[in-house]
Amino acid sequence: MARNLGKKLFELYLEFGESFEECAVRELKEETGLDIEKIEFLTVTNNVFLDEVKPSHYVAIFVRAFLRDPHQEPENLEPTKCDGWDWYEWDNLPKPLFWPVQKMIKQGFNPFPNIA
Repeated sequence: MARNLGKKLFELYLEFGESFEECAVRELKEETGLDIEKIEFLTVTNNVFLDEVKPSHYVAIFVRAFLRDPHQEPENLEPTKCDGWDWYEWDNLPKPLFWPVQKMIKQGFNPFPNIA
């Protein structure tokens, strides 16, 4: 999901005391109406952007989840924040890539190795 394609995926902000999994459930529901389950932590990337006008530091946490009902369809519930989304095969992602995803790919990480 992206406001400006290539710059952001789901931006999920942890609320105080919330786990990564709870955050994913809440934010995905708020932004798409989707219900997810079987959430698992995948990896973390440490991202320092020194070349920006205002240098920044982000930690990106990646999780994988499954739809509770495989027939659910996402709705854009925050159209002022999101232009929409498209689905791509992991090996065929559009460019430019969100920097943390680019780092994962360069390291050979595949979040879907055993999913048919």
